[in-house]
Parts: sequence; C-alpha cells; structure tokens
Amino acid sequence: MNTPLTASGSSSVDQLSVESAPSSRKSLFQGSKNVDWKGFVRVAGFDTMPDADFTWSRNFSFTQQIKSEGYVRTKKARTFMCAVDATPCSERALEWLMENLVDDGDQVVAVRILDEEVEPIQDLASIRESAQNLLSSIVELNETSENRRISVTVEFVAGYIRTSIMRLVVMYRPDSLTISTRGKQVSALQKMLGSTPLGSISKYLIWQSPVPVIIVRPEDRVRKHLSKRMADPRRREYQSLVGSEDNLPMRTSHLPWK
Repeated sequence: MNTPLTASGSSSVDQLSVESAPSSRKSLFQGSKNVDWKGFVRVAGFDTMPDADFTWSRNFSFTQQIKSEGYVRTKKARTFMCAVDATPCSERALEWLMENLVDDGDQVVAVRILDEEVEPIQDLASIRESAQNLLSSIVELNETSENRRISVTVEFVAGYIRTSIMRLVVMYRPDSLTISTRGKQVSALQKMLGSTPLGSISKYLIWQSPVPVIIVRPEDRVRKHLSKRMADPRRREYQSLVGSEDNLPMRTSHLPWK
C-alpha cells in the first residue's frame, strides 16, 4: 500500500494526498482483449445520447453497471467514487483506489465528465466504446486484486466538470471521492508549507465536496521532490539530528524514496 503524504482537514471535508506507483497497463479507455468477464453480470444501463440534440442543454449521460455473481450489498458495504479523464494521472488514481481501498462487497463508481468547452464532443460511438473499455479496465484491475465480489458503475456525463461531479456525489453519496493531480509546479510558499499543488477543479472539490476527497499524485513526481529535499544540506543536517534521538516520532521518514 502506498504511504499517505499528508492528511489535513478542509472545511467539512477531509483531504488526503497520496502517491501512486507507475503502471505498465494500457490506457483506461483502450480496453484489453484479455479481460475475462466471467463472474460478472450486467445490472443496468442508461443511454440518453440519442436525445441530447433535442434537449435545451444538449447534455446527456451514458451509464453502465455490472456486479459480481453472488454480489449482495450489505450495511458494511462502502461506495468509492473516482473521477477520471483521458490522462495517465487519472489512471493512476483509479489503480490506487482499486489496490488500496476497495474490499469485498464494495461499490466502485467511475465518472468521466465531458465538457464541450474543454473537449468538443463529436463522435458518440467512441464515447460508448470508451465507457465499455473503462468498465473492462476496472474488471481487469479487480482480477489482479484477489478477484473481489464488487459492484461497478461507469458514468459518462456531458456537462460542466465541477457541477456535474458534485451532482453525482450527491446522487451516489460515496464514502470518498478519489481524484488525480498532475503535479504542477509549486510556489516558494507552497514548498515551505509542504503543500500539494492543486488545479482549480481539485480545489473546488476539496472545499465543496460533502465527502472526503483523496488526491493521488504521480509517484515519479513525489520521488523527485523528496530526492531534491534530501539533497539540501540543511535538511540532511536536520535529518541526522532527529535521527540520533530514538524517542522522537520523526526519527526516520515513513516515505519511500530512493
């Protein structure tokens, strides 16, 4: 399991920043021919894309839901939501979620928001294909993690990213929301405070989400940052100072670095 970097409270929502390991898998939206769908059954599917042109907002949604054979939702079952896009960073976030949080009996909800102002929507057939491939990728990730009995929902929704994610959070009421960050450059003040660099959408979700938000950072960026910190002579002097005291709680770093 990856080690948390920071954990802090923000308004009514908790923020947790963690690191994710590199992956050799294909993109979430490319799918895999080796995925074995045996053991899963389709539960429901909704497609409002054909009617999108006739609505005032031209918004639509495409939903696919499957569950493991014999899956029964209990009171102990948790729901984990992960917001994804077409970047490798969001792929790492979903992998981290599947590897570290999801357990037998849980529900996974992967959402992708299609904002025409960010990414023009033209080919609806490719959107359906991407949703199916994302579903396949989650099944594949579950196979590599003890093949748990889970429920999986994929939501592709057209609309504004911020408000659409918040609407889905209210609808599904997940135990947590996992998102990714691309590890942008930080200011001198952020470096001093040890802050995680966040984009505007991430900041919005942290402050507005009614559920805890987990931010997954790419591991290569984390390692580079840690290596640079440890190369600082002043930090090495402090590390040797606290390392000589057995009773100090910060005697050694709990973070994996090379």
